[in-house]
Amino acid sequence: MIERRSLLALVLIACVQPAAAEPMVTRQTTPSGLVFRHAHMPNDSQQAIGFAWKDGTAIGLPGKEALAVLAPALMMEGPSGSTRSATLEDLRDLQAAMGLSAGSSFAQGSLSAPRAKFAAAAQILARVLADPALPEDKLRQAQRSLALSSQQAEQNAETLGLRLFQRLVLGNGPHWRLSGADPTIYERISKADIEAWRRDVLVREGLMLVAAGPMEAAEIASVLDRVFARLPLTGRLPAASRPVLQATGKLVVLEKAVVQTVIVAGAPTTLSVTPDLVRAELAVEVLGRGSAASRLGRAVRGRLGATYGISAVLQASAAGTRTLLIRTPVANDKAKPALDAIREEYAMFAAEGVTEEEIEPLKTAAITRHQERLRRAPAVASTLIGMALNSFPDDYLATHEARIRSISRAAVNEDIRNSLPKPPLTTVIVAPSADGLGADCVIKAVAEIARCE
Repeated sequence: MIERRSLLALVLIACVQPAAAEPMVTRQTTPSGLVFRHAHMPNDSQQAIGFAWKDGTAIGLPGKEALAVLAPALMMEGPSGSTRSATLEDLRDLQAAMGLSAGSSFAQGSLSAPRAKFAAAAQILARVLADPALPEDKLRQAQRSLALSSQQAEQNAETLGLRLFQRLVLGNGPHWRLSGADPTIYERISKADIEAWRRDVLVREGLMLVAAGPMEAAEIASVLDRVFARLPLTGRLPAASRPVLQATGKLVVLEKAVVQTVIVAGAPTTLSVTPDLVRAELAVEVLGRGSAASRLGRAVRGRLGATYGISAVLQASAAGTRTLLIRTPVANDKAKPALDAIREEYAMFAAEGVTEEEIEPLKTAAITRHQERLRRAPAVASTLIGMALNSFPDDYLATHEARIRSISRAAVNEDIRNSLPKPPLTTVIVAPSADGLGADCVIKAVAEIARCE
């Protein structure tokens, strides 16, 4: 009897642990007036922060797309009076990790370290943000390296297929060039451009801050002030620029001698980035979650034996927008039946939706992944900054499981009908020959894609 009661107690403890594992998020304010979201995790050994700004500089300034890549990279070379290698050594000594990145809509960064060493690590971040070295020789080195990588990537059939697809969806504009498709964008950036970017973007106005870990709100607030309160109050940002997404439904074939044919298909959606986006994400998992169990996996891998893997995802094209993207390499001699299978499965998916039996296991898996992710402070901080960037409510973490459990098949299918693209999907194929594929446009090089738009 004692053993049975002990076992029952363990079962009950296991049942209540997941809900308790989700940290409570509160809004706090630093002494200087900076607002931040705080998740207190007293049992975690690591303290983490995330920070971000809205930033459309790379898209809003003509010819400056590469700022999104080069500016954060040069900032991470370290503060004035130091070097990248010395900064990395200092961070290693503190068991700290620091990052900074940017894109078409946001600039963001992170810092994590053990609680006892976090203040010292934060001092390094403060120096990097306030007084970076910005060595010109490192800028030239990065420009050469990135341009070469862009050119070399075109030897990869999957990269080619993806770039051509993005061109058809995004058009010949800054959002497409930012994807790395144009290697000449890197040479157009000067150190003065990066200095202006830093002064205009890395400011207190519009700064989003989050913190997760064992430090109390007052303690971390003091550290946040030491890092961010001395930044300029305001900057000058260009007007935000959103891509005009296109859905042509065309099939474009790039003829190239490749070992395997690559198929890339998809189209823009009308989805909004809200907590309800998970409904469409579940639907797309049913379609093609990268395993043989998905619908596309059963059709293209299971029945045809044409590939080892096929995936469908909702890819960010810009802030607040998502594009459906299906990708797979297939055997050259099975390109046509694989294309037909993808089209047939997607048409059935769009017309009939998903079943209860398909989405229920995925809901449980989504909850489990979320709970596992929230076990460590750096991951919680990353989740919190994503919430801030997309204006998610503060109770998003606490209500996540209940919200997932409440999703119905009817709601998922409504999103499929109303928000996911209707067939035919825009499709790019990289193959040795276009014969028999029924292409709307056939090209021999990426530069010819303009006549297919």
